[in-house]
Amino acid sequence: MNKKSWLRIVTITSLCALLTTSALASSPKAKKTVHRHPPVRYAQKATAHTAKPAASTHKKPVYTPKQAAYTHRQAVQDSATLRIGIREGRGRVAVTGPQGLGVYRGDMLWKKAAANVPVTIALSGTNLTVNGDISTVPVQVRSLVQGGAVEITDGYAYRGALEMMKSPGRWGLTVVNVVPVEQYLYGVVGKEMSPSWSEEALKAQAVAARTYAIAHKNRFSQRGFDLTDDTSSQVYAGINGESPSIIKAVNDTKGEILTYQGKPIDAFFCSTAGGWTEDSENVWGSYVPYLRGVRDASDAMPGYRWSVTTTPEQMAAKLSAAGKGVGRIKSIELSPLMKRPMSMTDRGVSGRVQEMIVKGTNGNVTVKGSAFQSIFGLRSTLFDFYSGRGTAPDPDAGAAVRKSDFIIKAGQPVTIYGFGWGHGLGMSQYGAYQMAKEHANEKNYYRHILTHYYTGTKIEKLY
Repeated sequence: MNKKSWLRIVTITSLCALLTTSALASSPKAKKTVHRHPPVRYAQKATAHTAKPAASTHKKPVYTPKQAAYTHRQAVQDSATLRIGIREGRGRVAVTGPQGLGVYRGDMLWKKAAANVPVTIALSGTNLTVNGDISTVPVQVRSLVQGGAVEITDGYAYRGALEMMKSPGRWGLTVVNVVPVEQYLYGVVGKEMSPSWSEEALKAQAVAARTYAIAHKNRFSQRGFDLTDDTSSQVYAGINGESPSIIKAVNDTKGEILTYQGKPIDAFFCSTAGGWTEDSENVWGSYVPYLRGVRDASDAMPGYRWSVTTTPEQMAAKLSAAGKGVGRIKSIELSPLMKRPMSMTDRGVSGRVQEMIVKGTNGNVTVKGSAFQSIFGLRSTLFDFYSGRGTAPDPDAGAAVRKSDFIIKAGQPVTIYGFGWGHGLGMSQYGAYQMAKEHANEKNYYRHILTHYYTGTKIEKLY
């Protein structure tokens, strides 16, 4: 999400449905769980189906303390229905309905199709054709039976209606699923967190997803819809993404969102935070009051610890290929990872690397933690180094196990070890899972999970 989008969200409100991968494409999309991880997904967001959690992409938020009040009426209006872009730039699409279909122009029924008989909508110049007949206006396709489904023959089935229009500002058709927000969530939550996870964790994800959807409504309005169905917004698979446990979690939290000073928050989440979440300014450079670093109880979860072993020569070659060559690497200047919270200038409160200095025979270069993560394909910026092989040190054990100038020894392996998966902002999905598991007998514990990870927020019921 760009800075302009964030500013719009904070100052006038426009987002949320429900916390790191493919963009909306003209060809049928394979839905990817926002899991940034192997199965149980993180969820987290890796989550698993077993599912891995999906990690939100890094976007820079801007918070403005003095903001106009977000009225209850505005909130309810924003949550009435959502427009989800599910196809874009297509020449034609075909749809069917198990209970038959009605094709509407405005509120007027124009055509009917029997059960399981395909209806083909195509682009003809600037107009649409429906089974060859021209329509000069967008059309909506709905089931002839209340609560029925509409299926795109090369994809998923959906509740609500499918609206077909000429793609604004580009060639082709755009297909939009117009659906009530609660039914939208049925197809989202199980793609962001494994349906097999505990009820309280699923309810926490449902509230976060609802908040995200409402906060981000209208984000893609210039393209004819509110949200995408991939990780540019939230992963959405329509009816194909539903399951009884997810529907129950959504229904049990109906209308609930997270707010800060009366406005829906940007409810970001990650797969697992690796023991401590991060302050927003240390990830995106902008202060957001409800995205503060807090303890993350995910140490018993998959993906909590990881390591990558390399050689000094391989490390030098990768840095050189990325335009950060220093010749033979002699040392890396970086504060050692220690017990959190930390207060070093080169690390965030969680220990995530802000920047480090790589020293070599041809000079020195400053490398951002995010750049180093990208160059070496690391799961997070929460990492450190040690020489040789063996067990990685535990940052929460106490004293530092190395000096601030980490010496690289020729011919000796270098292990990059780290914690967590994703950006570390907001709710840790695996952390939510572990918290829910450890408090399995506490009713409505999802509320504690949410207010723990989103500092100073309230859970409010819109409807």
